[in-house]
Amino acid sequence: MKLADVSIRRPVFATMMIMSLIVLGLFSFLMLNVDLYPDVDIPFVVITTVLPGAGPEQIETDVTQIIEDAVNPVEGVDYIQSTSQENVSIVIIAFKLEINGKDAAQDVREKISAIRADLP
Repeated sequence: MKLADVSIRRPVFATMMIMSLIVLGLFSFLMLNVDLYPDVDIPFVVITTVLPGAGPEQIETDVTQIIEDAVNPVEGVDYIQSTSQENVSIVIIAFKLEINGKDAAQDVREKISAIRADLP
């Protein structure tokens, strides 16, 4: 009840106290450093393979499956997405955020160079 009594007896004092709290809150809010868009480097590797004259089914079995099986054991793989179209195979490998993108790309290069002889 003391707060209500002070506000009734001294309205200017109560108004100035509330205004000081509002000004302090606005100043603190404006000085608050919030990063809405942090610098995130999502590591992923895209492997595109071209086999002229091949249909989607042949690309799927002869190229895409071999590449997926080779890169699947690479450490830190989050998911693998592949698309097999006429003459083209696209394999997208996304890694977890903790993985260094350059190291992951190097690991994938090593795996692909190891199976290059198996591809048509």
